[in-house]
Amino acid sequence: MDKKTSEMDIQFEILKLMQDRKVWTNASLKHCLGKVLNLTEADREVGERKNEALWENRVNNALGQARSSSLYAKGHVINAGHGEHQITEKGIKFINEDIKFDDLKDEMIRSLKKKQQK
Repeated sequence: MDKKTSEMDIQFEILKLMQDRKVWTNASLKHCLGKVLNLTEADREVGERKNEALWENRVNNALGQARSSSLYAKGHVINAGHGEHQITEKGIKFINEDIKFDDLKDEMIRSLKKKQQK
């Protein structure tokens, strides 16, 4: 079975795209991400939402304002209108600090462990 692209990979690619500081919609991000992500068959499977592949659902999760692990919760993205997103200075700094993906993964794991301990 193919491994699915992680939400952390997706978040990293979203921030890389948003470095241009323009306002991005979910649709425009998904369009570009579909070209830059190395999507597996598992990513392309249809999930709970019948009109959406699993990887597209993870894009929505990464941009969900109510999710505690989203780019919004991290302060990397702000709302620029309904379904519109823009990178913040914190997001620019994060992506430009040349943080390795493994560091990001470690940060996410620590954050999840803290929440589980509460």
